[in-house]
Amino acid sequence: MHVLLGVSASVAIHRSLDVVSELRKRGHGITVLMTSNATKLVTPLQFAALSGGLVHHDVFAGSGNDVYDHLTPAREGDVYLFCPASADLIARLACGMGDDMVTTTALAFEGPRFVAPAMNYRMWKNPLVQRNLALLRSLGYAQIGPADGELACGDQGPGRLAPVADILAAILTPAS
Repeated sequence: MHVLLGVSASVAIHRSLDVVSELRKRGHGITVLMTSNATKLVTPLQFAALSGGLVHHDVFAGSGNDVYDHLTPAREGDVYLFCPASADLIARLACGMGDDMVTTTALAFEGPRFVAPAMNYRMWKNPLVQRNLALLRSLGYAQIGPADGELACGDQGPGRLAPVADILAAILTPAS
C-alpha cells in the first residue's frame, strides 16, 4: 500500500514521524506532504530520511521530475492520511481550499481519506472545528481520534493525537 501523509503544524507533529517509521517498517510506501507551517516545527529532511522519499512542501518548487507535482502523489497514493490535522488544516480541507501541497493534492486524490486531529481541547470543542469535521465525515473522510488526556500545554481533555497503533490500524484495515 502507498500512503500519502499530509502533515500540518501541531505540537503532535513528532508523532507523525513515528507513523512514517512504522509504515516503512511494515513495507508500505509513503509520500509526505507538509504545510509550510509544519516545516517550521520539523524539517522535511527528517521525513525524507524516515520515508526514503521526496517530501513535498512547496507547490511552486517543483521536484524536477514532474511539472504536476501536486497530481503525481494523488495518482500514486492508495490512502491519504492527514496527521496531525490541525484546526487550520481541517478548516481548509472542509472549505475545499487548494493553497499548498497538502490541500491541492487532497483535491486531486480519489481514494480513502483519514483525518487524525490534534489540538488543544479548547480548539477541539469549538463549534466551527466540530462543524468542519462533521462536513469532512459527510464527504467520506474517516476520523481517527482524538484521544483524551494530558495535552502538551498541560491542559487535560480531548485533543491528543490518537495513538500511532490506532492510526495504523485504521488506515491499514480494509473497509468492509
